[in-house]
Amino acid sequence: MRLAPRLLVAAVSHVGRRQNNEDFHRVLRLEVPPGQLVLLAVADGMGGMEAGEWASKVAIEALSEAARAYAEHLKGGRPAVGLPRVMEKAFALAQRRVEKEAEKPGRRGMGTTLTAFLYADWLKEGVVGHIGDSRAYRFGPAGIFRLTEDHSWVAERLKEGVLTPTEAERHPYRHVLTRALGLPEARFDLVPVRLAPGEGVLLVTDGLYGLVPEAEWRLEKDLQGSLEALLSEALRRGGDDNITAVALRVE
Repeated sequence: MRLAPRLLVAAVSHVGRRQNNEDFHRVLRLEVPPGQLVLLAVADGMGGMEAGEWASKVAIEALSEAARAYAEHLKGGRPAVGLPRVMEKAFALAQRRVEKEAEKPGRRGMGTTLTAFLYADWLKEGVVGHIGDSRAYRFGPAGIFRLTEDHSWVAERLKEGVLTPTEAERHPYRHVLTRALGLPEARFDLVPVRLAPGEGVLLVTDGLYGLVPEAEWRLEKDLQGSLEALLSEALRRGGDDNITAVALRVE
């Protein structure tokens, strides 16, 4: 689907072999006086039963609310706030909402990853917000590069040199998160991103990269078709988890 002559976005999500899809995603376009404000987001919930599914939805709805509030701020003619500050406030709101929901019966202990990209086309730049092990990548003619670090036990041991990449892929603790929305003192990362024509940002949950290595990814001119091909390949290889990917490219 096209957002504007200069921007192209795509999104796919599949439950895989799970009973519930605890992944949630959002592509939100907001028209503002300077141009277009676009929010992409993916979240992978946890907590069992419907708690994880609810946590991911609550987090992304909070993020969307913050983006809409910023758009109204701009429409009101008030001074623009830096995108990192907008994302910082959005993640803080999402954390508060998830914590509040986790106090309800049947939802205790729920949490979610959250990886998002807020892009202002008039600035030709954006910012990635990230917590957990869903990932953000920059892609373009030069290739695909990861922008985020996983907040997981295995990723930390890999960084310390305690585990090798091969050991990390097979480790029984590879899905244990050290940071997530809903956990106490949920610290998130911010990564500024500037995009040139032909470049874009891809957000994915672990159901994709856990089965299809980054080296095999191909993001062609048909962006939607490219994501659908990746999804199909992940399903062909077992699809044992929910699979979600969203992307934006500057045309």
